[in-house]
Amino acid sequence: MWRKQEEPKTPSTTGEVKVPPKVEPAMPKAMPQREASAPGGHLTKALKIKGEITGSEDIFIDGEVHGQIRIAEGKVTVGPSGRLAANVEAREIVVRGKVKGDLNARERVQIDSGGSIIGDVVTRRIAIDDGGEVRGHVDTTRSEERRPARVALISSGVAEPRHVTLQAKEQAKESLPTA
Repeated sequence: MWRKQEEPKTPSTTGEVKVPPKVEPAMPKAMPQREASAPGGHLTKALKIKGEITGSEDIFIDGEVHGQIRIAEGKVTVGPSGRLAANVEAREIVVRGKVKGDLNARERVQIDSGGSIIGDVVTRRIAIDDGGEVRGHVDTTRSEERRPARVALISSGVAEPRHVTLQAKEQAKESLPTA
């Protein structure tokens, strides 16, 4: 009735060792990763550009730019060492350095505490941190709404067309603050 328990077998001394197969835990199915957006351009402190910059991805400018910047669907960030004597058009504009020129942002303009703008700003939303500077006109209405109303007033004779003196704007561009 009672049985003697069998003793565990000892491995043979012939050098053979049996290793149990390694069981790997089941890996969950990989979640589809969303495509990371490509990093935008970066202009460093040592770069100085004269001319026009156009594109559709974000750009970080920490150098000096003289001319025109048009980033249709992107964000333009002027770094703390950035110096612009340029008109800037973009979806969003962040200013941490110095800008002398007009800003036209389809969605938003942000001026950080070290940022300075000399020129007109047209945007839907604007944020100015303590210490941020703006010298110029700020228009927070959509440009589509503003333009037809002005054209209607001019055509009805209620308002006079504005004449802009280019000399004043050219003098402002020539006196760009330096680092």
